Amino acid sequence: MTRSGRTAKPEAAKFEIPSAEEALARLDMPLAETMRTQRAVRRLHLDPVSHDVLLPLLELSLKAPTSSNSQDWSYLVVEDPEQKERLAKLYRPLFSAFDPVVTRLAQGDGQALRQMAPGRWQAKHFAELPVFVIPCYRRSLKHRPVGRPQIAVSSFYGSVFPAVQNLLLECRAVGLGASIQTLPIWHIPSARRILGLPRKVNPVCIIPIGWPRGRYGPTTRRPIGEVVHLDRYGNQPFLHQQEDTE
Repeated sequence: MTRSGRTAKPEAAKFEIPSAEEALARLDMPLAETMRTQRAVRRLHLDPVSHDVLLPLLELSLKAPTSSNSQDWSYLVVEDPEQKERLAKLYRPLFSAFDPVVTRLAQGDGQALRQMAPGRWQAKHFAELPVFVIPCYRRSLKHRPVGRPQIAVSSFYGSVFPAVQNLLLECRAVGLGASIQTLPIWHIPSARRILGLPRKVNPVCIIPIGWPRGRYGPTTRRPIGEVVHLDRYGNQPFLHQQEDTE
């Protein structure tokens, strides 16, 4: 009891950062469990992430395939507060314009409105987040982020996002929180100047990483019968099978 007679609230348990050895040992988590419980984690503790944890995850993520085995990727790891603040200055105006539109579209949908809260927290604390990992890829005649032919654009992003997904799964396994952000690099020339990137190297997204506030857990997705089309769009035989079993 407090002096005022009110019951004191229990103090939140202090978050303990695992050692690098403890964290990396969690990479043995079964893949199916990792995939079932992966989610975008935007609320993060502001404690730094050890390079002893981060670098092995980045190295392992590069086991992903790339188009023509080009491997023209690079990771830019941003920890400097001034650099993070420069990126936040790109992010905040667009988020401020984007957020009211999404809020208006979500009116009446309580779940959608609740799901927007972590994004607002992340935007508010963006420059304080522990570390940004920025996957980049080199443009070439075969791989380009925009333009024609479409196969070149598909090959460009298809060479990056398999490694990004590897990294997100690894973060989930070791207990780190992570999410993909594209708004902070919406103006590529400005982002390239801030990051000192050569003209032929494009940032693809920003992945803020840190130890999560809160827990991972199972995610909810549409039934597979609603998602799978066989041979042509609209042919959904598995949907009928699903209805028969309900």
